[in-house]
Amino acid sequence: MGRYDALAERFCAAIKKLAGDEEHLNNLESYLSHHFPAWMERYAYDPEGLTAELELFGNMEFSR
Repeated sequence: MGRYDALAERFCAAIKKLAGDEEHLNNLESYLSHHFPAWMERYAYDPEGLTAELELFGNMEFSR
């Protein structure tokens, strides 16, 4: 088993969750349209942080 197997599984699960929920995906897209450079600078080279950040966007609750 590789060093990042569990993390890769969580990362891909977060992507699948975002892809299956248009509201969450649109929220991420909107956020990135304003903060992409800073977001990438903070998370691009931190696999744990990037994974946690995608999970956060996939688990956000929106008031209706």
